[in-house]
Parts: sequence; structure tokens; C-alpha cells
Amino acid sequence: MRRLSAVLFLLLLTSSGCTRPTGLFSEQNAHAHISMLAGTIGSRPIGTPSNARARLYIVEQLRQFGYEVRVQEADSRRPQLGRTARVSNIIAIRQGKRSEAIGLVSHYDSVAAGPGAGDDALGVGVSLEAARLLAAKADLPWSVMILVTDGEEAGLMGAAALMTDREVSTRLNAYVNMESIGSGGPPMLFEVGPGNDWILRPWTRLAPHPRGGSFVAEVYRRLPNDTDFSILKLHGIPGLNLAAVADSYAYHTSRDTVDRLSPRTVRETGEQVVAIVNALDNVDITQRTSSTRTYFDIGGTSAISYGTSASLMITLTAILFGVIAWVKVTAAAMRAEGVFRWMLSCFWILLGTAAVIGSMIGATHLLRLARETYHPWYARPARLFVLLIVVGTTVGWAIARIGKWLPARAHGLRHPVVAWSVALPVWLLLALGTLWFLPDAAYLWVLPLLVAGLVLTAIPPLSTAAVRAASVVVLAAAGTLWIPNTADFLRFVVTELGRLPILAPIFVFAAMLTVSGLMVVPPLIATSASTRPIVRPALTTAVCLLAIAVSAAYAYVAPAYTDDAPLRRFARAVQDGDGSAIWDVASIEPGLDLGAGAPGGWAPANVAPAVSVPIRILPHPFVFRTSTASMGPAPVSIASFETEPLAAGTELSVTVVPRTTGLVLSFVVPEGTHPARSSLPGVERLGRWTATYVAVPPDGVVFRASFANTAPAGLKGFRVLVSTQASAREGGWPLPAWLPTERTAWAAEATWIVDPFALPIAPVPPLR
Repeated sequence: MRRLSAVLFLLLLTSSGCTRPTGLFSEQNAHAHISMLAGTIGSRPIGTPSNARARLYIVEQLRQFGYEVRVQEADSRRPQLGRTARVSNIIAIRQGKRSEAIGLVSHYDSVAAGPGAGDDALGVGVSLEAARLLAAKADLPWSVMILVTDGEEAGLMGAAALMTDREVSTRLNAYVNMESIGSGGPPMLFEVGPGNDWILRPWTRLAPHPRGGSFVAEVYRRLPNDTDFSILKLHGIPGLNLAAVADSYAYHTSRDTVDRLSPRTVRETGEQVVAIVNALDNVDITQRTSSTRTYFDIGGTSAISYGTSASLMITLTAILFGVIAWVKVTAAAMRAEGVFRWMLSCFWILLGTAAVIGSMIGATHLLRLARETYHPWYARPARLFVLLIVVGTTVGWAIARIGKWLPARAHGLRHPVVAWSVALPVWLLLALGTLWFLPDAAYLWVLPLLVAGLVLTAIPPLSTAAVRAASVVVLAAAGTLWIPNTADFLRFVVTELGRLPILAPIFVFAAMLTVSGLMVVPPLIATSASTRPIVRPALTTAVCLLAIAVSAAYAYVAPAYTDDAPLRRFARAVQDGDGSAIWDVASIEPGLDLGAGAPGGWAPANVAPAVSVPIRILPHPFVFRTSTASMGPAPVSIASFETEPLAAGTELSVTVVPRTTGLVLSFVVPEGTHPARSSLPGVERLGRWTATYVAVPPDGVVFRASFANTAPAGLKGFRVLVSTQASAREGGWPLPAWLPTERTAWAAEATWIVDPFALPIAPVPPLR
């Protein structure tokens, strides 16, 4: 009997292999994929041999896992951008019981300037490891799609083509998109939708490391950034958009390496994605709703979300009890010492607040004046933030100490209830304002207001102990929502401003600290405020002044830029025909700081280069220009070119064949002319109709356009622009040696303006 039991037990163990739960996400496996893509292969711009190597590797891995894999080769078009691109999307499918599919979306191309470990080898590596785990599951309720797009960095071209694939567009019902603008931190959920509040529940309930909030969507909408998610949501497919955002100094630079990518980020991204997909097994992914949900994490350990009805109820309750509490605490403050003393207290608080804000702006300005750079805090922003907090605290303390030299009747009230009588109307106004202008972020103000309204309504307002206890509760709620988000957001804004071609406004960090301080400082003051005079205030003053001296010195000696946090600079070369090349070097910092061998004759430039077609003015505050010898012939051949007169106008046809990979062609028609028909979509750009083709295939591109009421002579201004970006890849256009890379990250491009009318037709066979 025992032998029979043992045999049955062994049979049970072996048979259960088909129904075992999904294994654990392997950080090592994902890291191996990332190392292959961003390390061994390196930079993978669309249309390059390295891009093809990455594609082959991903396809082989997915086939080994048992997926049906195909490559979608397509000329992707985005007419609103006037752009076309030859893309190769990877579509892998694991059939489930139902044909409807859950997708994992990432992109395998990278910018030319960097190896793209975070953006987006991280997403691909996580997708591949998750694909392995999901392939091991028996009886999948839904099919699984692993969608790895091409050309994301070229304007979301791969995603645009993906939505033209009938199988994907009809079967994909839910997905997780993985992106990155950083190399560290937990994955941030920063976009959900469209509508379909049900897709949030797996993240809220089962994600092991939830980090995110609906307020991030309000920020993201106002940034010049897009992901593949932007294309997919236009087709009504619900999804979650995750991205690593910490340590984003390396984003789109040569510093975005495998070594820099945090193992914790890889692990937590993978665990979160697998948990979400597993949870969707038990959800009807075919459902569609138009409602949205408010969502946020609590300390990265749990998450909360609630729908529109709950949001409305919470908001109304918060406003109602906020008003009741304000009336109650204000009446109590007036009863304590009279209306005049209360009004005087309000005046001192408002004066102190204005002085604190002004002092933080002034400290930022003085630090900029004292240094040789306009952004001396870029590499070490925490030092500036500490300085601003110390300066603001000291000025607030100084305003409070001014009362020492005033008559006793002019002193404000010391009772903690006064802080709430001033803070609550401000909180009410902020809550109402954000409900109107920033609805997805309103919970950051509404929830602390709700907690404050409820607890302050429930206590005797003149009881110092009761008000302090209530303030501790409010401080816990406000601090949980505001302190970690403010810390992360401040660091993100520093790097985001470093990527934009503008001087960072000196008020921006003071403004952010003020907004956060308005929600955290009132309960902090109410918690610590004393009704008795402070013992030895001179000692507190001395400590504050010493803190200013130390933090100011610490901020002053901070390096403005380092190799890990480099200055973003841009270089552009434009060559019209076979003549000299015009070079522009641009930055958000003054000065050239070029290396040995750099050409001379640089001068500040505030106008576009004088060439035969309009070229955009670089938007950076500091631009320098010079002329150099020719860069050589354009890396293309004109295989055929003709203008054929028609009864109603002229038809133009040109065939361009590349001599290297990864080129971008722009076909620019003369000013005042627009094609009646064209083989490529175009848009008006800088006063000229322009059609752009990204990643020119080896056999070339044919552009045809018909012009009504235009003679062939009227097309003499037609030009072909050939552009390429500097890249470290083999065969790519190299970054000039005289552009220093220490503490600097360059984005550089070269453009040749080709006049087909002036060139002999090269002996290149036409397209077949």
C-alpha cells in the first residue's frame, strides 16, 4: 500500500508539471538580453545593420520559447508629420483558449547617439523574459502577443505600422507598454487608458512594487514626449504605460549603458509586468468602458484606485468638511484673542510665506550669478534643494522673530489652530482649482483636505493637544502623498530642463517647493507650534545662519556637470551642394569649449543658415557658427530624375539610392508650390511643402509628385535633403574629434542639400 501511495504521489508530481504556476522572473535572464542588445550590438538606429542584428536576436529568442513569430515589413506613414519610414516590427503570438490577446509592447531601436540600455533594451529584455514565463503556462485563457516595434525613436513609426496589421488590430485587447527615460528606480505607471478603468485593478491589487499616480499623466501631457502608447490608445486599445524615470541623465546619450542600468529596475519591472499579465487571466479583456480612475501608490508598497463616482463623493465630502472645519477653527481663533489679533496673525503668515518664496528665488539667482554656468545645480541638484529649504526656513523664522520689536498687541496668536484657519481656505482654493485645470492630479489636494476636514471637525478647536494630534494625522496623509512625489519630481524636472533648449527659470524650483510646502508645512507647524515663548531663540537663529553658510558653500562647490550627468549640447553641419559646410554648435550654457583641431572663425548666430532651402534656427539660447571645408559628397546617388510636362502641369520623379544606412531623406518643393498628388505624404514646414522618408532602404526610394499649373522651370527650386546623425556604430557618421565628450553629451547631425537639376545621373540601376 505504501509503495502504491508512493507511485501515485510520483505520478501526481510528474503530471502536475503541465499545470504548474508561472515561474519567478529571472533578473539574470533579462539582463543577458539587455547586455546583448545594448552591449554586444550597441546603438540600433532604424534601418542600420545593428538594428537588423537586434531584430534577428529577438526573433530567434521568441521562436525558442515556442512563439509563432513573423516580421512585419512595412512603409509606415504618418501623414500628419509628413513622414514615411521603412520599419520591421516583430510580432510573436502564443495561442490561448481565446483568440483575443494580451500584449507586451516595447521597441528595439535606439537613438544613434547611445546604446539604449534603458531606452528600450530594458523593455525588450523584460518582454523576452516575461515571454519565456508565459510560454510555460498551460491552458492560457487569452492569447499572448509580444510586440517589439521598430522606429519608435524616429517618430513612433513602428507603432503606426503595427496598427495597420489586421491580426494585431483585431486581436490585441489589452497591453502593457514598457518605456524608459531613466536608468534606475521602480517602474512608474504614468499613463492609463483610454478609459477602461478595469485595466487598473491588476496593477492596484497585485503589482508587487507599485509606483505611480494619475497626477503623472497631467505632467506627461505637457511634455514634448511620446511613446508607442500614444499610437495604440488612438485605436481604443486599453493599456498601461510603465517607465523607469530615476537617474535620467543618461537618457538618449552615450551614457545609457548596461552597467548604468539598475538591477533593481530590471527586476521590479519584470515582476510587475508578469504579475499584471497573470492577473489579466481572470479579467474580461474584451470589455470596454469610458470611465477613468484616480490611482496612486502608498510608499511603493501598495496602491489605491477609485472611479469617477467615488472621486465625486470624496471631493464633495472634502469640500463640505473643509468648509465646516475652516469655519470652526476660524471662529475658535477669533474667540481666543479677538478678530484683530486673528487678522494680524493672518497678515504675518502671508508676509512670511511671501518672504520665504522670494528668498528661495533669490538664493537660486545668487547661486547662478556666483558660478560660471547658468545651471550650476544640474549634476548635484539635492544641494540646491537643501539650500532652498534652509534659506526658506531661516527667513520664515526671521519673520516670526520680528515680533520681538513690536508692541505686544501687534503680536500674532501662537495657538496651532491659527495655522489651520489660514491653511484651510488655501487648500480649498487649490482643490477647486486643480479639479478644473488638473483633474487627474486633484487627489493630491483633495485627500489631505478630506482628512483635515474630518479630523478638525471632530475635535475641540481650542484644545492644543487635540489640534496637535489631529495635525499629526493630517501630516501623515499629506506627507505620504507629497514628500516622495516632490523628491522624485524635483530630480526629474532638473534633468528634463537640461534636455530642453531653454534656460531654466530661476523660480521653477522655488515654485515646486512652495506647492509642496503649502500642503506639508501647515500641519507641521500646527503639530510643533507652542503657545509659550521659545527658550533661547538666539541659539535657533545662530543654527539657522550656520546652516545657510554650510549649505550655500556645499551648493557653490558642486560640479555643474559630470561625466555621469553631462551637459547636453547639439552640433549641426549643413552643406549646400559641393560647397563649404556651415557648422552650428548650440547649448544652454555659454562658450564653445571645443577640442584640438576645431575650426576657427566661430561667431554667435541668431538667424538660420544662408542656404538654398529653409533650415530651422536652433532654439538654444547660445548658438555659434562657422564655415569649414566641404564634408564631401552626399552619401546618396541620384539614380534617375525627370520632370515631365503634362497637359495640366508637370510630373516630377526622382530615385535616390543610399551609399550608407540609417539616412533620412526630405524632398522639398519650391516655395509657393504644392503637389496635387505625391507618392509620399508631406506637410508644410518652414514655408515649403516637405515629404520625409526615414531609414532609406538599400534599394533606394522613389518620389513622384504631380504639380498642377506648374511648368518644369517652376520646379527649379526642388531639393533633396540627406541627413544622418552622429553615431558610434560601425559605418555610421562619426562625431568630429574636436567635439569634447568629457562631461558633455552630444547630439549631432549632418545634412547635405542636393540639387538634382545640377547633378549628372549616377549609373545606379533603378528600382525593380
